[in-house]
Amino acid sequence: MKLLRWILWMLGIGVAFLLAFYLAHPLLLPGYARLFQKHTASKNADAIICLSGGRTTRVAESLRLWNEGYSKKLFVTEERPRNRQFSQLEISHLKFVQEATKMMQLDAKWEMLPSLTGGATSTFDEAEDALSYAKEKNWERIIIVTDEFHTRRAHYAFEKIFTNSGIKVEVAGASNEVFSISNWWKSDVGILSYLGESIKFPIYLLLSLIHISEPTRPERIS
Repeated sequence: MKLLRWILWMLGIGVAFLLAFYLAHPLLLPGYARLFQKHTASKNADAIICLSGGRTTRVAESLRLWNEGYSKKLFVTEERPRNRQFSQLEISHLKFVQEATKMMQLDAKWEMLPSLTGGATSTFDEAEDALSYAKEKNWERIIIVTDEFHTRRAHYAFEKIFTNSGIKVEVAGASNEVFSISNWWKSDVGILSYLGESIKFPIYLLLSLIHISEPTRPERIS
């Protein structure tokens, strides 16, 4: 009897928890998503840097910021090819943003942010490339653009690399038409995006300690 009572008690607790979560999820899940978002962009920055990744969302947001006077300069980061043998069959990041700008009938001019190592493989690499170029150009403030769910992690990586540089890093998040804070758990891509951040952010916290202890990559030679 005691075992049966204990089992029923545990089942009751489980059902109560699931019911409470179901009733509260419209508040809990959007709040969870907000933990991964950060928006700090302000006007008159030295440059807007569109990070590699979600081209269709990040490019549109970068152009919106440019059009509204957040900066006169637009940059894309250089991504290392996943397979050099077939890389020529893919449209480059720079070519894509140029075509997108033409389609939107804007006269914005894009530049490629030079890479120190033949193309970035992580946000930390992009941050190091940006820091080297920002020092060369005597920039004081930049805006990085990425997807909303990636903003806090990206900003964290840049802040770690830019520590003691005197250059301020701000971040802007690009939205999409598939999911948002209010409904991300209703689509596969939304679930993968936010739950993926739950795994990646702790890894970035660990990697940031490694980057701090390692010597920095050499400055770009102009």
